[in-house]
Amino acid sequence: MKARMMGNIFSIKTREAKDRYIDSNFKNTLSELTSDASVYGTEIVMRRLILSNISLNIAQNLGVDYHAAMEELYYYMRKKDIQTHEELIQSIRSLLTKRGVEKP
Repeated sequence: MKARMMGNIFSIKTREAKDRYIDSNFKNTLSELTSDASVYGTEIVMRRLILSNISLNIAQNLGVDYHAAMEELYYYMRKKDIQTHEELIQSIRSLLTKRGVEKP
């Protein structure tokens, strides 16, 4: 409920204030991902991005919030641990090699 109220506050801000907020979050997220890639490796960052994208897709399709979608995705992945792990690894490697980011 509190998160929804924060969305209302954001919606009434000026365009410039919204742009500053989004710019700040955009830069911070990119910086975080770059830092994580240097510390943990590109595959871990790609896994995080893919799982975020899947959760967002589930949330949009089911009409639930992002947090609930992420929990459902993790439950499903634990249930089918080996299968989902292999699919993720295959997708990550495919993405990285198609763009020449890393060699397998």
